Amino acid sequence: MPTRSGFRVSNAERAIMIGKIGILGGGSVYTPELVSSIIAHNVGIEEIALMGRSEHKLDVVAKFCQRMFDKNGFPTKVRGTTSVEETVTGAKYVLNQIRVGGMSARARDEARAADVALVADESLGAGGISNALRTVPVALEYARIIEEKSPRTILINLTNPMSMVVEAIAKQTKLNVVGVCDAPAQSVRRITQMLRADGVELHVDYIGVNHFGWIQDVKVNGRSQMSRLVDRVLRKKPDGFDLELIELFRMIPMRLASYFFHPTAVLKRQKEATKFRGDQLRENEQVILKEYENESLCDVPELTRGRNAMWYELCIVPLIEAFESKAPRELVLCLTNNSALKDLPDSASVEVPAKVSKKGISVRKIGQSPCFLRGLLCSLKTSEEIALRAIEENCYEFALQALTINPLVRSVSKARRFLDRVIQEEKLSLK
Repeated sequence: MPTRSGFRVSNAERAIMIGKIGILGGGSVYTPELVSSIIAHNVGIEEIALMGRSEHKLDVVAKFCQRMFDKNGFPTKVRGTTSVEETVTGAKYVLNQIRVGGMSARARDEARAADVALVADESLGAGGISNALRTVPVALEYARIIEEKSPRTILINLTNPMSMVVEAIAKQTKLNVVGVCDAPAQSVRRITQMLRADGVELHVDYIGVNHFGWIQDVKVNGRSQMSRLVDRVLRKKPDGFDLELIELFRMIPMRLASYFFHPTAVLKRQKEATKFRGDQLRENEQVILKEYENESLCDVPELTRGRNAMWYELCIVPLIEAFESKAPRELVLCLTNNSALKDLPDSASVEVPAKVSKKGISVRKIGQSPCFLRGLLCSLKTSEEIALRAIEENCYEFALQALTINPLVRSVSKARRFLDRVIQEEKLSLK
C-alpha cells in the first residue's frame, strides 16, 4: 500500500487510535519503515517511544520519524530515550527489535560458523545458538521490566533468534508475547498472486517453527488448490522457490529450509560471497544514518528500501490492526505451542496460523506434523530447549550439547571449536 504522502486527515477519520507504542531497539535505521506503514494504514498513535543505546543514532532516527509524521499530518509524537522503563510504561504495545551487539555481532556469528564449515545464520544452527547466548539474557531482562511496569502490554517480538526469544519470555514471565516473521506473509502474498486469488477467501495451512516452516495446503473459497499451485510452481520455476523440495514433498517450504536439505551448497555459496550479510548491513547502516541527518528528508530513501524490510508492512501493522479489530484475522505467528503441534511439547514455541482480534489469540490446532518433518522439528526444538537451559543455568555443557545435536551442526568437535570461540570473543562466562 503506498504511503499517504501529503494527505492529511483528522483524528476522527483515523482507522485506529492508540495511546502509546514502545519500541525496544528503536534506534534501528529501519524503524522509519514502520512509520511509513503506520501512515499508509492510517493508524493513529499519540506517542511512540524509541529506546536505543546510541544517543546520536537514536536522536537522528527519532527526528526523521517525526518529520515523516509531521509531513503527513499525523499528531504522533516521537521521542527517543535510553531508558527501558520510560519506553514501556503505559505502552499498549511494545515492539522488541533489539540486536544485542549490533550488526557487528551478527557478522561475527556468521563468520565463526563458516570458519568451522557450518552454515551461517543468525537464527538457525550454530549462529542462532551463539546469538541466543548473547541476546536471550537481555531480552529477558527487558521483559521483566515490562512485566513490572506495564504487565498488560502486548509484547511483539521481532528479535532473532525469534523461536528461542519468544519461548524464553513465555516460560519465564507472564507477559502476552507473540513473535512475527515476514517470511510466511511474503510466501502467502506470492501464492495469492500466482493463484490470482486477490479478493477471495484464501486459507493457508502452515506448519513449522520460525525460519523452518512449510505450507501444507492452500484453499480458495474452501477448495484445495495445492496440487494446482505445486504444478504451477514446478512449471513456471519462479525465483525463491526450492523446486527440488517442492517436487519431492508436494509442499511449499520457506526459503531457509534449504539450509537443512542443501547444506553443502549453502555453505559453498556463503564462502564464495565477498561479504557476509551482517557485514553488508553494517556498512549500509552508516550511509543510511547520514541520509537521515539531512533535515529536508521526509521520506524513506531508496537505500533503506533496498533492505526490503517488509516485516512492518506485512506483519507488524497488520498484527496491531488485528488486535484492535472485533473481527478475527488469521495470521501466521510464533507463539507457545499449547497442543497446536502434537509432536512438540506444549511449552515449545512454534510458528502456526492463529486468529487474532480484540479478544486475543486463538491458535489453530494443526495436529501431527508430516512424517518427513517430524524428526527434524523435534531435533531442532530439543536443541533450542537445551540452549535455553544453558542460558538459564550458565552452563557450558548444556550449550555444547545444544550445538552438538542441532541438525545444522551434528559434530561434537565442530561444536566445541565454535563454542570456545564464542565464549572467548563474546566474553561469556559459561561454567
